Order: sequence, then structure tokens, then C-alpha cells
Amino acid sequence: MQFGSPWAEILIVIAAYLVGGIPFGWLIAKVFKKTDLRGVGSGGTGATNCSRLWQGTASVGMFLVVFVLDFGKGLFGALISADLAGWIGDRAGLETQPMTLQVMCGLAAILGHMFTPYLKFKGGKGVATSFGVVTALAPLSLLWGLGAWGLFVGVTKYMSLGSIGAMVAIPVHYWAWRGEDAWKSYLAVSVFLFASMLFVVWRHRGNIKRILAGSERRVGELDQKL
Repeated sequence: MQFGSPWAEILIVIAAYLVGGIPFGWLIAKVFKKTDLRGVGSGGTGATNCSRLWQGTASVGMFLVVFVLDFGKGLFGALISADLAGWIGDRAGLETQPMTLQVMCGLAAILGHMFTPYLKFKGGKGVATSFGVVTALAPLSLLWGLGAWGLFVGVTKYMSLGSIGAMVAIPVHYWAWRGEDAWKSYLAVSVFLFASMLFVVWRHRGNIKRILAGSERRVGELDQKL
């Protein structure tokens, strides 16, 4: 069966969503700790919440494992989308809007992580997956985001504030770097970065409330619920 535009794009976006929805943190917690992450800490299925099931260096190691896996979902969705679309027939679409397709697939992967279809649409915060997409679309801005993340976590010891700071720093740097072109030639990427920032901040609203209440867990502290 031959698929041409727009069917190729639709299929690739759906595939990116399904790949993004793979809950690596939940799977690891289920296999190694026999625990459903949705009942732990913040209830998320990402790296930070999964790491709460371990202590010391094991916690850091597990955070990195899940982070890299979730990062890979976003990177895969944005990088491979154009090649896959071309492979199943969307040659013309790729010639006119290759970056738009990458943005659509990257956003689909992030939404898949946040609202995974495999766990009744309950997932993670989307930070690692967003970083993966940004690596494909705006790697220089990602470096600024990582710097902001390190600064916020180092000063406050809150992983959630580091994530929020990073997702705010990325679009700000991109807009400053691209200048007027950010809203002309690179409009799709600019809109994506802004939407990702809003998504991530919104997904951290519970963390923000706990920080204000003084009950948010800091890096190195044991989770009292475990």
C-alpha cells in the first residue's frame, strides 16, 4: 500500500506519539522494585520519581538511566521523522516543510510521555523527552538550558526548579539568538519551544505548590513516603 502526503505525516506523528508514550521509568520500577510509580512521590513516571525508589549512588544511576531513555524518545521522534516520512512516500512534503514535520513529531513524543496511552494517559513531566527534541532542533539553546538547570539545582537543591528554569532558558536563548528570524524562517521551532515551556511548567504545578509549602523533596533527601 502506497502512502503519500499527508498520510505519511499523519502516520509518522502517530508513531512518534506511541514511541514517546513508552513509560521506561514505570517499567523499570515495576520490574526491579515491583512498584507502580503512579503511587510514589509526585506520581510521575519519569526519571526523578523513579530514582526515589533507590538510595545514594543507585538513585543517581537510575535517574540517569531513565533520563537517557526518555531523552532518546524525543531525539528519535524529531531526528528520524523526516527519513521515515520520505521512506513511506512523503517526498513533496519534506521538500517544503521538513522542520515543521520534525516539530510535530517532537511534540507528539512529548505528549506521549506526558499522557502515555499505555497507562491510562498518566505519564511524566516531559523534561527529558523535551531535551531530546530540543537537541535535534536547537542544540545550542539546549546547552543554555542545561546550564540553567545546573544553576537552579545547585543553588536550590530542587530538581523541579532546575527543570522549569531549563525549559524557560531554552526558548529565551533561541529567540535572542535567531532574532527576527525566530518568528519568520524558524516560526515552527519558536512556537514549539514556547509550547514546551508552558507544558513543562504546567506539569510542575504540583511541585511549585509543594515548594511554596516547604514540603518538596530536595536533592539528597529521602522520600518520607517510601
